[in-house]
Amino acid sequence: MNIRLFFIITACLLLCGCGKENRIVLTTGFEEGELFCVGDNKCFVPEVNVYVKSLEDSYSDVYGEELMEHSVEGIPVKDKLSSLSLSRLAEVKAMGMLAKERNITLSEMDTDKCSKAADRYMKSLSDEDIRDLEITPELLQTMYEDYALANKVYDDITKDVNPEISDDEARIITIQRILIKGEDQDEIQRKADAIYSRISEGEAFDSIVDEYNEGSESKYSFGKDTDEFPAEFVDVCFNLSKDEVSSPVITGEGTSIIKCISTYDREQTDANKARLLKKRKSEAFDDVYGSFVKGLYTDFTPDLWTTLQLPDRSLDTDENFFNIYNEVFSVSKASRP
Repeated sequence: MNIRLFFIITACLLLCGCGKENRIVLTTGFEEGELFCVGDNKCFVPEVNVYVKSLEDSYSDVYGEELMEHSVEGIPVKDKLSSLSLSRLAEVKAMGMLAKERNITLSEMDTDKCSKAADRYMKSLSDEDIRDLEITPELLQTMYEDYALANKVYDDITKDVNPEISDDEARIITIQRILIKGEDQDEIQRKADAIYSRISEGEAFDSIVDEYNEGSESKYSFGKDTDEFPAEFVDVCFNLSKDEVSSPVITGEGTSIIKCISTYDREQTDANKARLLKKRKSEAFDDVYGSFVKGLYTDFTPDLWTTLQLPDRSLDTDENFFNIYNEVFSVSKASRP
């Protein structure tokens, strides 16, 4: 699901809205530790603590702990993950309001699963973790219930999305390309024509690729909806038969000679079907969600956010808030909220 961010408040918090106006009011009428509210739903500092540290540990597990020492576009990774955590919580709280409007509630089984998840996460933490995160079993129970409810809202909104995606729509092909660049288009065309002639006369494409390709890569796999190449390039690729070589194709990047390596990859096509279905659901959700949050009342305490300090260390636990949810609720991948 694309993340919708509510609060455009401070320069250090780079959050964007839904493309629609939100009513944002800064006040001082908050409970102690309350960071923001969305409608009647409130978010407290310990909730942000859990999300931030869980995201940090997830990224560190994949990319190494040294990732936290780097910056992206001049912004420290830690700050980006803090903003991402806040945006996710804002969305979860908004979806809680949407659940009330749509009369969606958790079942007793859902609540039991949330209790199991909260107990498992709490028991995995050291006393130092619990103190630094400022959490309680009751808080974790509420957090898992909020997260589960948000997922139920997503499922309810997207339940009528057609899951059928044809092989042709999702088809992934693999091509090899010789890219020729330069300022003089006539010279590029002469060079491309000469290369194409050599291939047409039987010279191996692979050997010419190594000699003439000016692209960073020579082999690519993609589907019809790729944004990696312009539409005219994609059309040529998808109309080639296996081992067929195209005549020179001119695009903004240069002139290409393309060889089709595979017209259909079953494994990649199946994976692309899952991606396309996820995209359909996301678009269906965004239509409903975007309309709902237009004008939704939000309230934020920027002073509390700017002074928020988290422990500069990894948690002692091997568990993760989101991974526990996925396992307890049998979710294969955290793709919703």
